[in-house]
Amino acid sequence: MSFSSPGGLLAPSLAFVTLACAIGLGFLLARSARRAERGGVRGGTVDLFRTFTGNLAGHVTGDVLRAAARDAQADSFWAAIEAIASTLRPRERMELAQSLQRSRHVMAECRVLRDDDRDERRELAARRLALVPSMRARRVLRRTLVRGPEHVRLAAARALAAQRDLASLGWLLVHADTLSTRSIGAISGVLRAFGPRGRALLVTALERGLVDTRFECAVLDALGLSRCRSARTGVESRLRSEQLDVRVAAARALGRIGMGESIPALMLALGDGAWPVRAQAAHALGRLRAAPAVDALAERVCDPSWWVRRHAAYALAVIGSEGRDALCELVVRSPDGYAREMAREALDRAVVRRSA
Repeated sequence: MSFSSPGGLLAPSLAFVTLACAIGLGFLLARSARRAERGGVRGGTVDLFRTFTGNLAGHVTGDVLRAAARDAQADSFWAAIEAIASTLRPRERMELAQSLQRSRHVMAECRVLRDDDRDERRELAARRLALVPSMRARRVLRRTLVRGPEHVRLAAARALAAQRDLASLGWLLVHADTLSTRSIGAISGVLRAFGPRGRALLVTALERGLVDTRFECAVLDALGLSRCRSARTGVESRLRSEQLDVRVAAARALGRIGMGESIPALMLALGDGAWPVRAQAAHALGRLRAAPAVDALAERVCDPSWWVRRHAAYALAVIGSEGRDALCELVVRSPDGYAREMAREALDRAVVRRSA
């Protein structure tokens, strides 16, 4: 029988330990390098943020600002821009953008948006260029709006909306189908971001008619959330649309706009053949504190749809004493057990709200 010598066993063990130590040391050095890099980015971001604020306050010259931006890492530059953008008034943002529009970082994002094949990277470039409005960036964003694909087009639309580029809004209104798979909320957010002058274009487009149903609902949503009073007539006309989603969106928008002149149209919508329209009309009448609609709402508390009953009862509860009297009458005299239950629930909630 043969035995290995101690030296023969020791050599492989030492080799294994040496290899493990080398791997561990490499891991520690890589982690240390990443920490140092992150620390450098954070430090560069803070320094650049201070330079930006100093420039806006008049303490730092434009040449010093541009030199600091040129020497900064890309991540530090965009982190500082993002940090300061939310604190600036429109005039200050334009001043900062004018100083930085020829920055190598801005130019690089324009090239990425124009030439890169990676859609995710182009989407990031569009979001970044929204923070530094300039004519050069606007031209590239407009081309992206036409070129797509859809999720990159949406990012470009958001950037152009932030710059109040009404020509781009006009293009979207004509080519509404280019955002056909985006959510109504996402499209509505873009439309609202074009500001007051953009709302005037939305009202005109609504009056002329929109072909794409999803986009039309987004326009109604945007006008309602903006409480655009000049849109009332056009929105009311959509209560007669053949499209269910459009009628629902119109009723919701009228409640948000908050004009008493819409009460008669909403009362008619309480008789719509589709329960979602009746439910939204009842909810809107509650938002309007529509005393003339008390009798019509009391009838809807007996509606076959639970949502219509609920919205009608809660609308009566907020209208005032006349609405609460109607609910009490329903609790005592209605032959419909579901109506009595809903009226009682709405009255209980109203008591809790008043005592809170």
